[in-house]
Amino acid sequence: MEINTTSQNIRNLFFEFQSNLLFYERKFLKNFQINDITPNEAKILHLIGTLENKSMHELADKLKITYGTFSTNINSLVKKGYIVRTKHKIDGRVIVLKLTKKCPDIIKKHEVFHYELINKLIESLSKGKVVILNEVLKQLNQIIKSNYYKGNY
Repeated sequence: MEINTTSQNIRNLFFEFQSNLLFYERKFLKNFQINDITPNEAKILHLIGTLENKSMHELADKLKITYGTFSTNINSLVKKGYIVRTKHKIDGRVIVLKLTKKCPDIIKKHEVFHYELINKLIESLSKGKVVILNEVLKQLNQIIKSNYYKGNY
C-alpha cells in the first residue's frame, strides 16, 4: 500500500473513531438516564472534580478551549444544577466551582465508559502492540502540542 493510501486510511479511521466516540459516549450516558449532560459536559465535571480549586482560566486551558466557550458550558451546568459558583475566600475576584451532589454518579459512569473502552482495546492486543499503541499516542500528543496547538501548521 502506498503512503498516500495509508495516510488516507488512517485519517478516515481517526475521523470515524472521533465520531463514534461522541455518539457512543452520549448513548452510554443515556442508557443510565443521564439525558441532560453532553459528553463534553461530563468531561468538564470530571475535570472540576479532579482539579479542585483551579481557576476557570486554568480549567479552560486544560481542556484547550477558550474561556468564553468554557464559561458558556459552566453557565449551562449551573442552570442544570450540577455546579455552584462561589467566590474565593481570600480573593473575591476569583470564581470557585463546586460540584453538587448530582455529579459523582455522572462522573463515575463517564469514567466507566472510558475505562471499559480502553480495557477492551488492551485486552484485544498483544503486549507488544499495547506498548506500540502507548508510544503512538504519546507521539501523536507531542506532535499536536508542538505544532498545531501553538499555531505552527
